[in-house]
Amino acid sequence: MGKMKQSDAVTAAVVSVCADAGVEFEVGTTVAQDIVTDPMRKSISEILCEGFRAGTIELSDTPSNRDKLASPSKLNQYVSGLISNWFRKGPDLNGSTKYQPKNPGSRAGQSDPQLKALMLLATKFRGTDKESEIMKHITARKSAIAETKAKTVTIDLSVLSPELIAQLGLK
Repeated sequence: MGKMKQSDAVTAAVVSVCADAGVEFEVGTTVAQDIVTDPMRKSISEILCEGFRAGTIELSDTPSNRDKLASPSKLNQYVSGLISNWFRKGPDLNGSTKYQPKNPGSRAGQSDPQLKALMLLATKFRGTDKESEIMKHITARKSAIAETKAKTVTIDLSVLSPELIAQLGLK
């Protein structure tokens, strides 16, 4: 038997803990705070941590993930976030509600060192006359990043009629 997907593992842990606690939970309904109490969430976390340590739940073999498995506190932190994410985003646990992020685009540029530095500077100089100058640089950098990420579309003209290609002036 292969490893269990993380989403399936969270759902199975919720179902198991709810059943053990005598709480009725049906997959596909919303896991609300009043259904899963803090002690129940702790039990769910323990089940998932044990699954990761035992290798029964999928986890990519990366240096970061090896660190998580070696450190109980890092693994607990990861699992806590995993549970929160699936409670919000997983159709089995959020009543099949489409997830809508609260601040879409708030992570834009996090992998760009220049933009990160500019954001930190903006925070440092918030409320001063230097903030507006930094914000101009942030806007320019975001535009530059967006331009490099602009998708180029390749169109296979051979599947179009010669008449249409001639009419549109494509070659």
